[in-house]
Amino acid sequence: MGRDRRLKGLQIVLQERGLWPSGRKFLTQCSIPGDSPGERKPNPACKHATNANCCARALLSSQPDFQAQKCQLQETLEAAGHMVIFYPVYHFELNFIEYFWGRAKVYTRAHCEYSFPALVRIVPIALAQISDVLIWKYYQHTLRMMDAYRNNIVYGSEDFKKYVFTRYSSHRRISESELL
Repeated sequence: MGRDRRLKGLQIVLQERGLWPSGRKFLTQCSIPGDSPGERKPNPACKHATNANCCARALLSSQPDFQAQKCQLQETLEAAGHMVIFYPVYHFELNFIEYFWGRAKVYTRAHCEYSFPALVRIVPIALAQISDVLIWKYYQHTLRMMDAYRNNIVYGSEDFKKYVFTRYSSHRRISESELL
């Protein structure tokens, strides 16, 4: 923002940094021909520019201070004292709260008369009936899944099932299979 509290344009920010090329046309965003005649779409190769030959948007995005900038949602939540963890899209198995919601959903479906007033009454009961121990087990399960992914074990393989779903009968000793 400028001193008058108005947003600066892309060109002004790049000029202030000495990155705007003078004397030639410089695109705001690189584009390539689209699927239909006359349509343009963003160039996927233009995401990580490191030179002045690319578009203005990618050039500014490649600057270290822009890459280090957190999103507004994360800044707001962290300023309020909360921890922010972004999970990968489409990997619900890495978020233990999904197991919690799933268990509450099963209880709700089994005990609800399928009317809105009944739903309002049963949902708090469904959430309260899930024990802290079960939530802890869901949490430990997701940690094992994350660890399996970190070790490049393929989801659904026998190694994955053994790694994630192994049950230990004692916490005081190492099993024979672990020693081998």
